[in-house]
Amino acid sequence: MAGFFGIGNYGDSGAGISKNGPKKNRFALFFEILGVRIWKLFSLNFIYVLCCIPIITIGPATAGITKVLKNYSIDKNAYVWSDFKDTFKKNFLRALPIGIIDIIAYAGVFIGSKMYPDLAEALNNNLFYLLFVVTLSVGVMFTIMNFYMYLMLVSTDLSMKNVVKNSLALTFLAPKQNILTLFIMVALVFLFIFLISINLQFLFLLPFMPATLIGFIVCYNCYPVIQKYVINPYYESRGEVNPELPKETYEEETVFEDMGGREAPIKADKKKGKNKGKVIS
Repeated sequence: MAGFFGIGNYGDSGAGISKNGPKKNRFALFFEILGVRIWKLFSLNFIYVLCCIPIITIGPATAGITKVLKNYSIDKNAYVWSDFKDTFKKNFLRALPIGIIDIIAYAGVFIGSKMYPDLAEALNNNLFYLLFVVTLSVGVMFTIMNFYMYLMLVSTDLSMKNVVKNSLALTFLAPKQNILTLFIMVALVFLFIFLISINLQFLFLLPFMPATLIGFIVCYNCYPVIQKYVINPYYESRGEVNPELPKETYEEETVFEDMGGREAPIKADKKKGKNKGKVIS
C-alpha cells in the first residue's frame, strides 16, 4: 500500500539529513534562547535587585547574574538561585571592590557631565566643554570594560590585574561588538526611562526586567570575544579544544563518515508492488 497521499510509503528513501546542514544564525538563536528562558530572567532580575539593595553588594550580585547569563548566552543550563548564590559567595572578595569602583566612577561621570557644561556657560570658558567630553569618554570606556570584567571574573582564574588589563585591551580589540552592545544598552535604558516618564506603572518592570535583559545582551555579544582572545588561546597552548565550543566548530576524527545529505535517493520498484508477497506478522 502506497499510503494516503504518499504517507506511509516506506519503499522510497531520500538523501538523508546532513549534520552539517543549515544552522540558525546568531540573531535567530538569540531570540530562541531569550524566548525559552524569559521567565528565568524575570526571577533572576528580582533576586539581583534584592541583593543590590545594600548597595555595597552590587559587585558580587553582578558577578552572580553574569555567571547565569553567560551560561544562557552559550545555550548552557544554569540554575537561577543556586548558581547565583554560589558565584556570589565565591567571587565576593574579588567582585566587591569592582562594585565599589563602579559606584564611585559612575557618580563622578554623572556629576562631571552636569557640572562642566554649567561651568563653561557661567565662566564663559570652553575648556570645561573639553573636560565634559573627556568625562563622557572615560564613562563610555569604563562601561565597555565592565562588559568584560565580570565575564572574565566568573569564567577564568585570572588575577584581578590581568582581568582589568584584558578588559581594557578588549575594549579596543572588538569595536564592532562593543559599539553595538553599548548602543543597544543605551537604547534600552532610554526606552525604560521614557516608559516610566509617560506612566509610572511601568516602574513595576524594574524588579523583573531591565538588568537581566541588558546583561543577557552583553553576555551574548561579548563572551564570544573573551573566548576568541582569552579562553581559546589558553586551550590551544595546551593542545586542547575549549569544551564550551559547539562540536561543529572543530574537526572530529571519526571512524565512519556521515553521508547524510549525500546519499543517492532510493526508489521503490513499482512493479514488485503488484505482486503480493508473504507478510510476516
